[in-house]
Amino acid sequence: MNAQRLAGILVAAAALGACRNSDDNGVAGIKLVPSSFAANGCSGPDHVFTVGQTPAAGALTVLQIGPFSQLTAAGDSETLFATGDNATVVAIDVTAPIPVETEILAAGAVAALLLTQGIATAPVLSGISVLDSDSLLVVEHTSNTILKVDRHAVAAPEFFAGAPDEQGGFANGTALAVPNNPQARFHFRGPTQIAVSDPLVPFVFVADNGNHAVRRIASGFVITVAGGGAPFFDDGDIAGAGFDSPSGLSVTCSGTLLVSETGAAGVAGNRLRQLMLGPLSFFGQQGQVLTRAGNGVDATIQGDGELASLAAPVSPLTTAMGDTYWIDSTTGILRRMRGATDTCDCPLWTDCAFAVTAGGDFSPGGVVSLTQTPLGVMFVLDATAGQLLKVTP
Repeated sequence: MNAQRLAGILVAAAALGACRNSDDNGVAGIKLVPSSFAANGCSGPDHVFTVGQTPAAGALTVLQIGPFSQLTAAGDSETLFATGDNATVVAIDVTAPIPVETEILAAGAVAALLLTQGIATAPVLSGISVLDSDSLLVVEHTSNTILKVDRHAVAAPEFFAGAPDEQGGFANGTALAVPNNPQARFHFRGPTQIAVSDPLVPFVFVADNGNHAVRRIASGFVITVAGGGAPFFDDGDIAGAGFDSPSGLSVTCSGTLLVSETGAAGVAGNRLRQLMLGPLSFFGQQGQVLTRAGNGVDATIQGDGELASLAAPVSPLTTAMGDTYWIDSTTGILRRMRGATDTCDCPLWTDCAFAVTAGGDFSPGGVVSLTQTPLGVMFVLDATAGQLLKVTP
């Protein structure tokens, strides 16, 4: 390891050390802080649902929803951001009765950026998150990279992390190309998410589903937090933990990292996992991984914690009240985990069995993403149906 890379790791470790606390298991760890700029679910009233409540679809004219389109909310305004077909990004102001849409990344801009790296294949955008007051981060599948996009005006996108390559890869290193330093590589196989925490230097967590790993970008370097490149399941020490196609991430209001995994490789998955991060050492990330919900069975079945079944969960979101929401993408049903026993139910229905029989809330087997604005309004982008839906009043 050269001096420059080691210095970057030590800077990241010093920043993490300032946030260190003790978690509920008595293990010295890092208390993450949800970003004040990105959707975090830690504001707004508690959600109250009535049986038979139906998400309302809104009419969109600017956003052309594509098969991998994803949605996020700003943490500092009632604004949604969505990735669209033709590699576009649209901002949606939801304060007015009719949402106001503004295209902030035009068609062709990402394609032009990829051409500078010799990539002529059409770009595909999916996961999106607010980085700070000025920028968004977006997952670009064709080049297996993460892009930075201006969140206020039309501007040229920039590479933020990853070596542009249609083949992808699994390597830690510098986020961007630096002479005499290895550059990090990602491998995105399906719709995925980014989550941003909010210390003095932002920590960006990436669900690297093609590598079955959770990655972190900090101080210009990418490290692997957990996952070994192949699909398998194991809780416990973070160094040996395994995942099957992690799909979504959430920095919880209590300061941990929640990961959903779809089980797309058919080895494990169909769970919600919690990562309690320890200090970053010379040997890598320390910490513990535990399963919060799901038993590995691809089904929408009520139960407590690991007695419940989850059907390819995506887009987890935790609230200040301690509830966790996500969507079972196999069945298209909104799920909720709450209470001391982590009871998992289907809040828009009398019970999950009825929800499954009725056909769910969103497109079964489709691409969906869930987010919440600072005022506590929950939205879902159903890419398969081509709809933006408002879940809560």
